[in-house]
Amino acid sequence: MARHTFTREQIDRYFDRICLAPSQRIYNVVELADSDKVTFLNLLQKHQLCKMPWENLSMHYSWHRVINVRPAYLFKKMVYSAGVGGYCMEANYLFHLILHSLGFDVFMAGSRIFRTNTNSYGGWTHVVNLVTIAGVKYLLDGGMGPNGPNYPMPLHDGKVVTQIAPAQMRLDYEGIAQNLDKSQKVWVYKHRYDETAEMVPVYCFPDFEFLPADIESMNFEPMLNPKAVFARKVMAVRFTTDRETDDSSDGPGSPSQEALEGEIDGSLSLNHDVLKWRRHGKKFLELTLDTEAARLRALKRYFGITLQDEDVEAIHGTRAQVGPDTELSGPP
Repeated sequence: MARHTFTREQIDRYFDRICLAPSQRIYNVVELADSDKVTFLNLLQKHQLCKMPWENLSMHYSWHRVINVRPAYLFKKMVYSAGVGGYCMEANYLFHLILHSLGFDVFMAGSRIFRTNTNSYGGWTHVVNLVTIAGVKYLLDGGMGPNGPNYPMPLHDGKVVTQIAPAQMRLDYEGIAQNLDKSQKVWVYKHRYDETAEMVPVYCFPDFEFLPADIESMNFEPMLNPKAVFARKVMAVRFTTDRETDDSSDGPGSPSQEALEGEIDGSLSLNHDVLKWRRHGKKFLELTLDTEAARLRALKRYFGITLQDEDVEAIHGTRAQVGPDTELSGPP
């Protein structure tokens, strides 16, 4: 079965959504020089990370609580709705289809998240994109959160590179302790907050292709597992640039085209009832959100997300709700 592709009109809508300037738009990369492909890939990744947050709002602020990863639905949800993103199966699958539609040599790979509390990997609950240019594979991940790679990362075994300084990241091609067959190797993505800290595994992935049918199957775990963190907490993360400020009453919202001309310098993270903005490893802002109204205002101010009244009401009485039941209306 042929892979789903988006039309030029849809690609334009996507470019509008991620605030890519008309002068920067390319609709088919096949004839580009390899260096130009890498440059454009970096540009797309930056805009994707800053404009489409990794978030699980549909699991809490919707009456259906269903994460639909069919291409038409993903496009409608994430491209036509300002500020809205999705968790890894949504964000990385949509990005995969965009890259495929643009002519990149791309495939998806399933990923296992490392659990620090058990010092082991879980099942296939994450997905990444791998793009090949001039024989070099690049890791792209738009659905991991602040510790994920913030630009296309070449698959070079053991090479330490800067994430958001002073943080660093590395890919190691190695076996994992849980495997009985010790000859099998996978790519392990690792991260540390500065050069003095130990590299900590974040996730691992194989160098073979996962299909859209695999994505649909893998999506059931984070969506339906009541023990998963997504079921207990409202979460959202987006990367920020050095041109974003918080000097207005509305906050930075979702970055403008002008702001996206800057370089990624940090990330905004909403973890249930706490919002943090870190820039170059330092805390720039921290807010405690003790009511639903406060959290909704934070989503609007820092992510550019405004939820409909019926979606806001859906969180009433659930364990993910913040504060008393009376605080259920959206931000003014």
